Amino acid sequence: MELDHCARHGRGPGEALPPGARRSLVSCPPCTDLVTVEIMRRNTLGLLAILAMAGCVQHDEHDLAKSSNRLDLAKDFLRKHQLEAAEAECNRALAFNAANDEAYNVRGLVAMVRALDTVRTLEIDTCLTGIDAEVTQRDLDKFLHKADADFASAAKLTPEYGEAWSNRGVVRTLLEDYPAAAEYLGQALANPVRLDSPGLTRSHLGWALFHEAKYVDAANELRQAVQFQPNMCVATYRLARVYFAREEWEKAAELFQITSDDPSCGSQEASLYLMKTRMQQGLVDDARRARDACLHISPKSCIASQCRADGGRLGTQTAAAASAAVPQH
Repeated sequence: MELDHCARHGRGPGEALPPGARRSLVSCPPCTDLVTVEIMRRNTLGLLAILAMAGCVQHDEHDLAKSSNRLDLAKDFLRKHQLEAAEAECNRALAFNAANDEAYNVRGLVAMVRALDTVRTLEIDTCLTGIDAEVTQRDLDKFLHKADADFASAAKLTPEYGEAWSNRGVVRTLLEDYPAAAEYLGQALANPVRLDSPGLTRSHLGWALFHEAKYVDAANELRQAVQFQPNMCVATYRLARVYFAREEWEKAAELFQITSDDPSCGSQEASLYLMKTRMQQGLVDDARRARDACLHISPKSCIASQCRADGGRLGTQTAAAASAAVPQH
């Protein structure tokens, strides 16, 4: 090899070849070009690194697309109330992209829907008591804490993610941690760009403040929510509760009546508190009608039990309400 020939002659950088020595321009570069070879080697490694990085970018973009597709599937499953499938797709979305804040939010919604289903079992479909209620309450707390953790992860990844803050505020309200709920809901309203319903979030904030007995602040938030969306059942009912707590019976009765009469609301609680308000006003017939409406909605619920207990002195209910209160076999 000519490179060995170079080495045998001990030629250093810049020295000429001995007489008669031949050099192959292909297989044996001149020893003066060894520095150039090293530079080329380094440049080649740099080029390979750049190409590898480009490949990583393409790979990342591919994973981001897969994560987005999985998230779309999760949303569709959630709309269909297929909760296990929705959670599985959220997990797959996060496996492709751990920074997918919306996947955390949707997975939190899955847990929150499970919590609301548990509330229905605990208080609405039947009014559980004793050990059954304790076990179901533990399940409820587990789902709520799981939802809270996912909403917290979404908000940590993207602090301006208003919907994640709002959902976390709702969970803390259900956990009866009202100061934290008010804080998170305030954060949501301060970041409205990714907030689905500012009016509903303001209603949630008013409800948290109501439970802190901050009635003036609660009424202010709830009035704004009603002005923003006049037909919002939740805000109307909650504002009525503020008036009820302040013993403003006329205002409370008007709003409870609106909510109770609206079929789209289906609020049994509104009928219960309308009955209580009418009793405070001394309007026995109106109170009886409200009680009977309460018993008609969900006869086995805990609220129905309250309607029977609190409205017991109102006299015999109508035949239609009595028939609705007795489970049909």
